[in-house]
Amino acid sequence: MSQFLYNINVKESKLRYFIMTVDVDGWSSLLNFYSVPHDQSMADTAVNIEEGINKLKQLFDKHAVKATFFVTAEMAQKHSEAIKEVYSEGHEVACHGLSHKKDEFLGTKQEQERNLKKATKIIQKNIGCDPKGFRAPCLRANEITFKVLSEHGYLYDSSMVPTLVPGYYGNLFAPRKPYHPLSDFPGKGSRRLIELPVSVNPVIPLPFSAAWMRNLGLSWVKFSVKMNFILGNPVVFYVHPRDVLHLPRVKGVPWHVYHNVGHPVLRMLDELIHYSKLLKVKFMRALDFVEYLQSL
Repeated sequence: MSQFLYNINVKESKLRYFIMTVDVDGWSSLLNFYSVPHDQSMADTAVNIEEGINKLKQLFDKHAVKATFFVTAEMAQKHSEAIKEVYSEGHEVACHGLSHKKDEFLGTKQEQERNLKKATKIIQKNIGCDPKGFRAPCLRANEITFKVLSEHGYLYDSSMVPTLVPGYYGNLFAPRKPYHPLSDFPGKGSRRLIELPVSVNPVIPLPFSAAWMRNLGLSWVKFSVKMNFILGNPVVFYVHPRDVLHLPRVKGVPWHVYHNVGHPVLRMLDELIHYSKLLKVKFMRALDFVEYLQSL
């Protein structure tokens, strides 16, 4: 039986909501995803994540946008001062797992609970905040993940991508609007956990996050954003700090990882935020949007 049963009804409003998110994980995590042999410390030194974070913050400051940074416990330890600064400047810091292993939140309840508790404690200790939001490494989570998050005080998850990209991520049965990820039928259920699905184009069901923006172009993203707003969907967009950096060429890493990285991404993001504001968008942190939904 499908777990995706209950869509949250959002009140009719002229407001359009854009949730800007940043996934903070190391260069080594990408190399691991593609099974590229490497030395982890050297790999993470080769790509300056803090520089990427600062470039994104500067862009967000320019447009008075507050974002949600999904941070792995590993990055919270290695870059604690930079992440603390993100938090102190009013951005949200949420949990992105332990070390971004792609199966980190696909295991048993005991395994997932152990990983979540450890990651949460590390973020609390190193950043000084209590994360209420979660995004699974590589956007791979399951029904057990929702249960564990709910039982440990998390208010929302943002791991589902309502399409299918073979070999990467996706769930064709996931709704495109925020919903309660229920497992039992019928009813609105007992869980307060809210799923904020990562946005896809509702006409051509492909994502339009920064990686897709780099490869399909800004026009694709503008079209996708506009179509979501026409249908009353909030936009949940994500970018990585490495997207705005020069990346070292490594054998085994696909070409699309390198396409248009660096300044082109910053330019496109700048234009995207400007375009969205022309559409009368309200930019919100994920947690603020979830609290708004809970108030309806």
